[in-house]
Amino acid sequence: GWTPSPSPHTMVGTTSKKQKLSPGVEANVKACQNVLKALKKSHVSAPFAVPVDWKALTLPLYPKMIKHPMDLGTIEKKLLAGRYSAVSDFAADISLVWDNAQTFNSDGSEIYDAAAQLRELSDAQLSGVSPGPLSDGGGGGASGSLSGDELGQCKAVLREIKKKDIADPFLTPVDWKALGIPDYPTVVKRPMDLGTVSSQLEGGHYSSVRQLAADVDLVWKNAMTYNIDGSWIYQSASKLKAFADAKFSPLLSASGGGGADGEVTELTFEMKAQLNQNANLLSSKDLYGMVGIVEESCKKALDATNPSEVEIDIDTLDLSTFLKVERYVQDCLARQKKKSK
Repeated sequence: GWTPSPSPHTMVGTTSKKQKLSPGVEANVKACQNVLKALKKSHVSAPFAVPVDWKALTLPLYPKMIKHPMDLGTIEKKLLAGRYSAVSDFAADISLVWDNAQTFNSDGSEIYDAAAQLRELSDAQLSGVSPGPLSDGGGGGASGSLSGDELGQCKAVLREIKKKDIADPFLTPVDWKALGIPDYPTVVKRPMDLGTVSSQLEGGHYSSVRQLAADVDLVWKNAMTYNIDGSWIYQSASKLKAFADAKFSPLLSASGGGGADGEVTELTFEMKAQLNQNANLLSSKDLYGMVGIVEESCKKALDATNPSEVEIDIDTLDLSTFLKVERYVQDCLARQKKKSK
């Protein structure tokens, strides 16, 4: 078992000097700042500028329905603090603001319609932002990121995939407006393309081969979800998936096991021990976020008999919940590292 208890110390950002970013990263950050400026200028953006104060608004159901709150003010702080690894992470948080508003508020309500309007505006603004890193990952050996031979092998696999003749449609984000497919963002909730994956790999976004393989696999899954079976895009995605699975399989085995599609199929003692070790490095706030994930996905692993102390039994976690928690913990630690720089 494992018990999250209040951290005996507080993480504090100690740098007084602003870290100088590489030109490419700085350009991406400025482009994202411009997206936020455009959104905040909208006359309907005020309710989304700050966190939802559900207590003041007497909305007791809000924290039960919305597990990951997000707002434009928080996004701006994260962007300026260097807490986004890539443009795709920034875009995902913006989308989360609208998703939350449309999940909690009924269709046709003022807030729901405002979120729909701002989603359209943000999509238009983001379509002009090139995918790429939002922080300098430092590459080759940055703690928590792929490095050395493993990084080199992953880059080589990506190069091979991108060289395939049928890979062209998957090299850049789907420009659904230019293609005249307005339903694309409603069907595909987390867009991904090989160019974005490459940028994130270069930026030190991936801490394991499995994370990288999962994003590559998402490229094919998105294409096969949106396009009908038998279409040339569907067939191309299917062939590239088989090719990518075969290439990643030995790397996944060497890095600790996993399915051919980049997903872990069995939890090992080492994985559980690593999660336990990493969880003990989290701040109190992040620990309670971890508890929230377990409470939502696998309540049987929680022991809340002691009101001052909630225990999580890692051995009781099912595979899906374990992987959600593992990714959350890794993201929290990555943010802590960026804050301490």
